[in-house]
Formats: sequence, C-alpha cells, structure tokens
Amino acid sequence: MLDYRDNIIAGIAKTECLKISRKIIRTLQRMTDGMQSGDDTPLKNIWEEICVQVQHEESVMWDVYLSTVSQIILPEVEKLDTHIKQAIWLQTYEGMDWEDEVADDEEGRKIAPLSEDDIVKHILYSYILSTAGDWNNKRIEKFIDMQCN
Repeated sequence: MLDYRDNIIAGIAKTECLKISRKIIRTLQRMTDGMQSGDDTPLKNIWEEICVQVQHEESVMWDVYLSTVSQIILPEVEKLDTHIKQAIWLQTYEGMDWEDEVADDEEGRKIAPLSEDDIVKHILYSYILSTAGDWNNKRIEKFIDMQCN
C-alpha cells in the first residue's frame, strides 16, 4: 500500500515524464527524414509512423524506431536533477524492489539508486508508446485503412 510519500514521489515523477514525453512527441512530429512508409504515404512525420506501428503492425524497422526515440529521450533524462531521476526510477519495474539491494549513506539512510537506461525505457513504453497507441488523425486512419485493404 502506498503511503503519502510514495504518492508525492509518484506525482513528481509522472509530471516530469509527461513533460519529457510531450517534448519528444513534438520532436518526432517535426522529423520527416528517414520515413519508411513510402512515397505515396498519407503520413506526415515519424511520430505518425510510430503511431501506425503501435496501433496496427510493427515494421521490420521497429527496433530502429525504438532506438531513435530512446536516443532522443536520453539527453532529456540526463538534464534532470538527481532527485527527479530517482523519483522516476522508483516508478520503473526495476525500481520497485530497490531497498533490498541498496547501501546506506554515512548517516545510515537508504540512498535511492537510479539507472538512466531504466528511466528512458520507462518513458518510452509507459508514456510515449502508450500515447502513440491512442493518437489518431485522418492520415493515420487512412494509412491503416490502406494497409488493411
């Protein structure tokens, strides 16, 4: 059961993850180089290609998309203060059971570890790809219809 401290930490983490994910989505919406959907595509940008792949079918280049998005997320994570990174890391799968494997500081307090890779993965899957699964517009609908027919 979460106590009020856990709720505060989770709220701070969610706020920061949402800020980062919105920024990454805007970046992906401006990206048009390297689009894989073809010359006759109704899709306008890399973000729409990601949305189609999450909602319909992953392309053979899916791992490249994931890697590209992760590379865009990492510098944003690196800019965060350590305590914000720790708050986000505590929301990750890896951060759930951290207290069993952590050292104490000089005063005997637990030091929350963090992994920027875990944070990047958390933002990628829990925020960006989750949003892509729900994102819709006429171009995405048209592309999916073209693929289904």
